[in-house]
Amino acid sequence: MIKKIILNNYRCYNSHEIDFKNLSIVVGKNNAGKSTLIESLRLISLVTTRYSNLPFKSPPSWTELPRDHKGVSPSLKGIEFSKENLFHLYSNPPAKIEAIFKNEFKITLYIGSDGEFHAVLFDKQGKVIQSKGEARNVKFPQINILPQIAPLQTNEETLRGDYVLSNLSSSLASRHFRNQLNQLNSKYTEFKRMAEETWPGLRIRELQGKGPLTGNKLSLMVQDETFVAEVGWMGHGLQMWLQTVWFLARSHKSSTIILDEPDVYMHADLQRKLIRYLRNRFAQVIVATHSIEIMAEVEPDEILVIDRNKDKSSFASNLPAVQSIIHNIGSIQNIELARLWNAKKFLIVEGKDVSILKRFQNTLFPFSNEPLDSIPNMPCGGWGGWNYVVGSQMLLKNAGDSKITVYSIFDSDYHSEEEKIKRINEAKAHKIELKIWRKKEIENYLISDSAIYRLIRKSKSVSKTITKDDVTRKIEELVDSLKDDVIDAVATEINHKKRNYTAGKAHSEARNQINPKWDLEKRELVSGKKILKRLNIWSLTEWKTSFSALAIAKEIKLDEIPEEIKTVITKIEQNKRL
Repeated sequence: MIKKIILNNYRCYNSHEIDFKNLSIVVGKNNAGKSTLIESLRLISLVTTRYSNLPFKSPPSWTELPRDHKGVSPSLKGIEFSKENLFHLYSNPPAKIEAIFKNEFKITLYIGSDGEFHAVLFDKQGKVIQSKGEARNVKFPQINILPQIAPLQTNEETLRGDYVLSNLSSSLASRHFRNQLNQLNSKYTEFKRMAEETWPGLRIRELQGKGPLTGNKLSLMVQDETFVAEVGWMGHGLQMWLQTVWFLARSHKSSTIILDEPDVYMHADLQRKLIRYLRNRFAQVIVATHSIEIMAEVEPDEILVIDRNKDKSSFASNLPAVQSIIHNIGSIQNIELARLWNAKKFLIVEGKDVSILKRFQNTLFPFSNEPLDSIPNMPCGGWGGWNYVVGSQMLLKNAGDSKITVYSIFDSDYHSEEEKIKRINEAKAHKIELKIWRKKEIENYLISDSAIYRLIRKSKSVSKTITKDDVTRKIEELVDSLKDDVIDAVATEINHKKRNYTAGKAHSEARNQINPKWDLEKRELVSGKKILKRLNIWSLTEWKTSFSALAIAKEIKLDEIPEEIKTVITKIEQNKRL
């Protein structure tokens, strides 16, 4: 993974630093420096791809480097690279591009006045790698950049294998598409699987004319729904998609994937499909774009705003910041509405339920194209916020999009069955998908003896042995200590509904409700928040380790997730009725 790029005296950059995350969506105004950034990444990619096969030479005199800073000089053949305006505001050479990787390896690339290169490679100790022998003992992260692609030619003949493979990343990539499939036949099955998985109704039928002989006609037969034809006669959208999928199919999952403005040649639906497909499938993904559709698919803190006039580019902090970026790049679209219309779902919850549900979703659907926290959502403030839920549904209905599903999730707390039934009926009348937890609140589903035991045991600060029974006994003790709190809370609800009751009569009725079911349902009735808070205090005092609700949710295994939670998350994932 690329941790950081530092650009010095290179084109529009004087001295600039750019950090990267697992997913970085690179945006910025025209002339902000996006193209130069992608070009610098492409040059670094040339080094990481070819360094082990290149001779290590002493540094050229123009670098003014010590003699032991030997390096490599990859060829730019087939790469579009202008030697004009290489240095910032006509400054003196050299330009310098520094790439620091997550494993602390580093590449420093120097560029001279005639566009010549000298790349110095450093291991994680900061030692210069000076020979091919040393280079074979280190492994720089792999960087794959989608080459510039174009509509396919209608005719293509088999070419020499070495020529095709040497131009995999060049501007000839689209002209050699079928030849690449022929030469890299071991990747063909994965390409076929990915293409058919991502394009409904598509079938990759056959690569005709394949083999080692040159001059044979190559034809890739594909089927789109009921129409079968050679790929050159298919629509340009499908051609572009297949080339992108082919690039991804031959890229290793541990590599960094870089795409430069895929929105230029993709319909909005394909842009959304692409970013969903890329998420969680590669170690790192970097996408330069102007697309509102792509920005709407990711979190604000995954949007990297490039500004060459600053010392360092930074990530957006929130949705209003992203909306400001969108205005700055000249769009009038609304990011919130784009996310809503893309997701076709809207979540209304109490408090921080989405964060907890997201951890469960990660376990249930680790490769989900739609993380719960990327779905538009808002808190309603509790049971009394029902009018906000109804109002939101009516607003969406009046906006003319009946395809957006509104999901609303409420804690059960100590509301009566009559109250719950009334709310369920109101939800049906307004076409709201309502879920009221059977237990008091979502934190009750985190009272997992096994998960909490594992979290405490994992801690390096635990110096004495803990058993699962220790955790179970403490949970039971804490739950029993809250029985009076539960009765008081139920009595308060009764008093609220039956104003003519005395406090004593309300408490008597509350005890009659709670006592018969206490032994079997007490973990469902107590406040989950209080139990987790007191468990954490006990763990910190007794075992010198603490944990959060989110840590427990993450620790709970697939077979430990309560069925009620599984059902709700699965329905939302599939956009089905609760």
